[in-house]
Amino acid sequence: MNNTAFIFPAFITDFTQKELDYLKRNEVDFKHYIKIASEAIGVEIPVFSYDAAIYRSDELLSQIIAYLFSCAFFDTINKKSLKANYVAGYSMGIYATLYAAGVIDVKDGIKIIYKAYTLVSNLSCTGSYGMGAIIGLNKADIEKIITENHFEAEIINVNNEHSMVVAGIKKDIVQLLEQARQEGALSVSELTVNTPYHSKFLKQFAEPFIQFLDSLSLKKPVIPILSTYNQRVITEVNDVKLELVYNLTEKINWYDTVQSLLKLGVNTFYECGAGKDLSKISRFIEGDYHLKSVYKI
Repeated sequence: MNNTAFIFPAFITDFTQKELDYLKRNEVDFKHYIKIASEAIGVEIPVFSYDAAIYRSDELLSQIIAYLFSCAFFDTINKKSLKANYVAGYSMGIYATLYAAGVIDVKDGIKIIYKAYTLVSNLSCTGSYGMGAIIGLNKADIEKIITENHFEAEIINVNNEHSMVVAGIKKDIVQLLEQARQEGALSVSELTVNTPYHSKFLKQFAEPFIQFLDSLSLKKPVIPILSTYNQRVITEVNDVKLELVYNLTEKINWYDTVQSLLKLGVNTFYECGAGKDLSKISRFIEGDYHLKSVYKI
């Protein structure tokens, strides 16, 4: 079986600085996507440039710009008639995933991102929470550090067997990263995110978020979506709504998601978005597959 999956990144850690040229070559005007986003939330979003620090430092804008790039990249692929058997999104990549699956339009995605952000802003604005990345320790190693030190922190995403993302109380995250370094982690880094996404701290927002989603006219997916929460195949609108809530309030597992796609016969992945974050993660996920760049289509 030869199946293809389009996968969508979340926050962009590093732009290739080829993104805008690629879109221009494919006659896609990125300013148009910025305009749609501005109209959706009633706020003038700054013109994008690689040197604009605000797109890295501002949590909302970093989500919006990643989403818009992924939507624009998908549109270039769509114009070339390349089809996917499945789609999946890494963390906040779920919103572009829904766009690719025909569930929402660009504007609805911006509205969902903005609503989720404003719901959790009472947490993020306090500066009391944070996220971090640990490379070189396994899940059991990290959980042991958390338990022994009684840290208010948890693993909220598994990138691969030796790469984890943690979230929780900021001071505990800082100490957890230091303990992980001392235990032999190859790399630890505090993420520039003030919201503990995918953690127990966001469970309180599940009900108001689902109420907001009920006000939208979501469509049935035209491409099956693979859940990063429990790796089920999503084909119905009600399951889409549940997945959006899970993606905000529950742990996710990218490693298991890729493994599940491989079991479904996927052997070709296309990273649809700016940067190369998913390509970097995939280097440490074993399997008989190829991850291709949309730049080469």
